[in-house]
Amino acid sequence: MGGGLVCDGQDIIDKLNDVFGDPTKQQYKDAKSNNTFDKVKNGKDNYRALISAYVEAGVDVPARWGAYLRKLGKSAQGQQDIYDIAQTRYKALKKGDVPMQTSKHGVTDMPHGGKHVKKHDGSGAADPSQIDSPFPLP
Repeated sequence: MGGGLVCDGQDIIDKLNDVFGDPTKQQYKDAKSNNTFDKVKNGKDNYRALISAYVEAGVDVPARWGAYLRKLGKSAQGQQDIYDIAQTRYKALKKGDVPMQTSKHGVTDMPHGGKHVKKHDGSGAADPSQIDSPFPLP
């Protein structure tokens, strides 16, 4: 029986947590050395700058993730959501010792942000930064 591949975004979450989750790992250090997340402004089509910042940081952006970021960026609060993601990444990498946890929530899960990104800017290992994004988008 042929089963279809389920695209639930978990592979992207895992990759982000692998790169940004441990400041002692080389991937995090490389991302820190190539931190251009501050170039993402709160404006039209800022999802493009976010994709570029991920690529600069050494994170591959598959087409379906790029499409997700585009859809997120074009949503009602999308420009702010994209900006929030970028700022959280920028601040943590600039500090250099702040792990980042990435997760997703359903768009109807209001305590976790509903259709919007929920973020927390951490201060260190005991207080990691968090980015919780809606998935799938309507």
